[in-house]
Amino acid sequence: MANKMDIDNKDQKIIIKGRLNGSQRKRLVSLMNMMYSPSELAEEIGFDRRNVYRIYIPLGCPHIRDEKRYIWINGEEFRNWIKDIYRKRELLEDQAFCIRCKMPIKMKNPIRKEGKGIIYYLCECPNCGRKISKIIARGER
Repeated sequence: MANKMDIDNKDQKIIIKGRLNGSQRKRLVSLMNMMYSPSELAEEIGFDRRNVYRIYIPLGCPHIRDEKRYIWINGEEFRNWIKDIYRKRELLEDQAFCIRCKMPIKMKNPIRKEGKGIIYYLCECPNCGRKISKIIARGER
């Protein structure tokens, strides 16, 4: 039986694979309410069609298969799904983001430091032990 911490962490895990760059996100607007094959979708947005099979379908991309088992993806549904799954998440004041664990963690005993025009907290990830810094203010140079 999973405890509450495991359930919370699963919901907060941030997906890095398959993120679109700026120009690809701009091309999402051009997707229409029609069915695209994986190669057509990839060409329209500007990524490799293998991303559809290796990343997006396993993550739960909305799609259908026809009688010949070909995959078809609705453009509007894909755009909404991408925006939802890769949405920006805000951290609480007592949280920092661990790059190794790919999820926000609660800071324990943060040390306040200053240097090179920034003020930041330095702490350790309770899961993996990696040192994590969280910038809290940028100063004048």
